Amino acid sequence: MRKVRMTKALLAAALFVMIATVYVVPPEDSPFPTCEFHALTGHSCLTCGMTRSLHAISHGELIESVRHHLMGPAVFIVMLLSFIVLFLEAASGKRLRIDMGRRTRWQAVVLFAVVWLTYWGARLITEFMA
Repeated sequence: MRKVRMTKALLAAALFVMIATVYVVPPEDSPFPTCEFHALTGHSCLTCGMTRSLHAISHGELIESVRHHLMGPAVFIVMLLSFIVLFLEAASGKRLRIDMGRRTRWQAVVLFAVVWLTYWGARLITEFMA
């Protein structure tokens, strides 16, 4: 049980560092690597613009965030919720149950992936047409 709590605490700490980095560090000074896909093809990858989007949403700039990457606000919310859940679970030693059922969870993941891939496809089409 102690190992599980430590793992959750470390994961919460890692998420906190990621969220804090996205908030504090301007995208142009980002420690994250540049996009090799974009460098090779000249087109957006699945996550192109995500760092700028996360930085904008962390400062409450929703429209700017969506302008950089449609999925940025959703990813940021998932990061925040995951941090909170992991932190609370590590602190209390109890598992927080979000009972949505296995099938519903699977459907949510598939829907998220389909929306993301559709957005990427639309983005690529507009880049090819430009």
